[in-house]
Amino acid sequence: MALVKKVMKTSLVTATSEETVSNVCQRMKEERLGAILIINNNKLSGIFTERDLLNRVIAEGLNPATTNVMDVATPNPIVVKDDTHIKECAEILRDQGFRHLPVTDQEGNPAGIVSSRDFFQYMANELEQVIDRMRGTDEKVDESFDIYEYLGAGGCGLPRL
Repeated sequence: MALVKKVMKTSLVTATSEETVSNVCQRMKEERLGAILIINNNKLSGIFTERDLLNRVIAEGLNPATTNVMDVATPNPIVVKDDTHIKECAEILRDQGFRHLPVTDQEGNPAGIVSSRDFFQYMANELEQVIDRMRGTDEKVDESFDIYEYLGAGGCGLPRL
């Protein structure tokens, strides 16, 4: 069973709610991140994303140097536990239109973050393994064979998107 802990990034780069948007964006740039978790007292308070910057800061004409990040971050984001099946994570990313999904441990502490990029990289790697396995067999593949149906049907335990 493919769990989110196999896909998520665990080396978290975080911010506190007192930081300015400018400082947080500088850290995001240095770390090449599209989102950063806002952590206070080891608990997740929010998530600040590139979309938040665009829609809640720039489009609103706010000054990033004086705007508090928590004032424009997404508070209390949807999260998944680290033992959540990757299919459920994929459905949340797709259905909610998210690019980043915070992950917590069983006690609710921040444990990681999974991005759509991480997810697609994982899927591409799994797909390559399926193809390699198929090449190693004498099985003939029907022209109507759909690799995505194979993956979604549990061929490798991966979700169908």
